[in-house]
Amino acid sequence: MKELKLLIVEDDSNVIATYTRDIDSYNKTNGNLIIRETILSEKDQALDILRNSDNIFDGAVIDLDLKQSGGSDSSGNEIIKEVKENLRFPVFVISGTSHNLHSSLSEETSFFKVRDRDADFDFIEEIVAIYNTGITEILNRKGTVERYINDIFWNHLSNSLDLWTNDNERSPEEKQKSLLRYTLLHIQEYLEITEESGFENYHPSEIYITPCIKPSIFTGDLVEEKDTSTNYIVLTPSCDLAQGKAKDILVVQIDSPNEGILKEKVGLIIKGKADQEVLESAEDTLKRIIHNSYSNKYHFLPQYKDIEGGLINFQKMKSVRVKEFSEKFVRKASVNSTFTKDIVARFSYYYSRQGSPDFDTDELYKGLF
Repeated sequence: MKELKLLIVEDDSNVIATYTRDIDSYNKTNGNLIIRETILSEKDQALDILRNSDNIFDGAVIDLDLKQSGGSDSSGNEIIKEVKENLRFPVFVISGTSHNLHSSLSEETSFFKVRDRDADFDFIEEIVAIYNTGITEILNRKGTVERYINDIFWNHLSNSLDLWTNDNERSPEEKQKSLLRYTLLHIQEYLEITEESGFENYHPSEIYITPCIKPSIFTGDLVEEKDTSTNYIVLTPSCDLAQGKAKDILVVQIDSPNEGILKEKVGLIIKGKADQEVLESAEDTLKRIIHNSYSNKYHFLPQYKDIEGGLINFQKMKSVRVKEFSEKFVRKASVNSTFTKDIVARFSYYYSRQGSPDFDTDELYKGLF
């Protein structure tokens, strides 16, 4: 049975009793996961246990006032800061003095939420939902990534490090970046293989990087035209952008899912009034579009949060002057470089087709006999 290790930092005995009662109730009614709580009431205790690398947690519930001072104490801020700066698990601040949360720590995300103690909020359900994604097991101190890094260090780098130690051309900083890329590429190789040694299927959201990491426009960036709200993907060769050679940027339009063939086929299936053969054909077409086997002039992008997705239409492209680009377009996301390479390859293939005259098939067929 899996165990979710939960840190609770709270000094009010009545609140602690409520938490433990809720956890006991959860453990009795759920057969696949058990919550093991560690309860501390003092700031220094919490900091000591968090700084001990032997301790692994999957989540924390933290009170701000740990001295029952009526709001004058906010030592919980130091514990939150320790987690945010050095650790990787979700934190829920549940406190009667949430207004004392330091402004630098107050931004709420999927991993950090602030709730008043009297609010209707099931922290157990929230933490379990995050735990079930596997994210804490991947990124904690002894998680999947750490295991992969250990394997890479001993099974790969240990046999090839002399290539870097004997390199007199690169600076220490350049060597470090090179080794970081080497390590990340090996982690990527591990992640693409299933436990049965097959290849993993990607989650649709893995195609996007948000917000953009590269400081300036780059191949694979998804951009929105300010005047029209039309979405495009940048397909200028990466070497031109990386070396600052490009004077124009090539963008290709992304047809919205609410138009064209996607709208047509999805509409047919939703209405369900067509003949079965027509519905099956529509379903087959949509699946081929998703697998990018429908037409070489299209490349499918899935929807993700506020990214609409749709079909990259290689017939709809235009060039924009570099100096005008930031005035006319806003960057929304980047496509993962693994997927960008496939898009660029499809784009190149589409425009590299030469074509040739057709033979008289009937004449050639007769000539075989």
